[in-house]
Amino acid sequence: MNSDNTYLEKIENGLSNKLIYRKTEKKNNKIIIDFSKDKQEFKNFLTVYEILLKINISIPRIYEVNQLQYKIYMQDFGNDRFNKIYNKDNLYKLLKIAVDNLIVIQNETNIKNIKNLKEYSFEDLKIELEEFVSYYIPRKKISNFPTSKFYKLWESIFYSQNYDMKNFAHKDFEFVNLFFLKNYESYLKCGIIDFQSAFMGFIGWDLLSLLENPRINFTRDYNDKLIKYFYDNMSIIKNFDTFKEQYYVLSLARQTRLLGRWKKLITTNNDNQYKDYLKITKIRTIEILNNIKNDELRSIYEKYL
Repeated sequence: MNSDNTYLEKIENGLSNKLIYRKTEKKNNKIIIDFSKDKQEFKNFLTVYEILLKINISIPRIYEVNQLQYKIYMQDFGNDRFNKIYNKDNLYKLLKIAVDNLIVIQNETNIKNIKNLKEYSFEDLKIELEEFVSYYIPRKKISNFPTSKFYKLWESIFYSQNYDMKNFAHKDFEFVNLFFLKNYESYLKCGIIDFQSAFMGFIGWDLLSLLENPRINFTRDYNDKLIKYFYDNMSIIKNFDTFKEQYYVLSLARQTRLLGRWKKLITTNNDNQYKDYLKITKIRTIEILNNIKNDELRSIYEKYL
């Protein structure tokens, strides 16, 4: 405790290099984000902040930027993270207001606004798939995995589906980065943080991050309804079946990367939470496979998962 009745509390931040603190004061708490260990993330955060500031959503307001120390002082959204407060009674409500935010974001952004963000490519996808090949497969003691065929199948599917990678993607739009703001109205009750990794990608990327959450094993009872709700409120040229197919292919890719990520972290960090994440991710992957039309790809997963 300091003489001016303020004190700092370090906030747990998972695997990120940034450090986060809550500065408690008499009138107004602040969140301090220290990006000194990753200066590029500092720049990315400010770039994405300027994009989202022009959209009618709830993001924490920046009070001060220290360019020399790579620190940002910003609004404190409190402690009501979606992953801490959700239950079977409020799950649909939380999912719905989160999807409403995605609809607003997509409808209020255009290529001019996000032209400085990196566009997602097959090369990015392959790097992510390599985590599965490099960590999940060896730790399952699989010696005959068809690596070359696996990558070629993914490449063929990626290019044949003609993705439009010109849309805003938060990248980690999931319960751990969403806050319930009880004093706000309507969909603005959903506060959004941790957006420095945003890129240009598939219009449904954040939708699949939310609904196919790899860390929280809530049911998929509402997924079909919310996928259709999102689609119906978008100006998407492709038909709904095409959109759903693209959604599930990229959902599978994301879960694939995380299967490798969790296996790696179980070994290096010896933390049981990653075993829980692995279990949930395997469940999600199996569910998603039911929606994958490519028989060859599906059979590889069914054999080696």
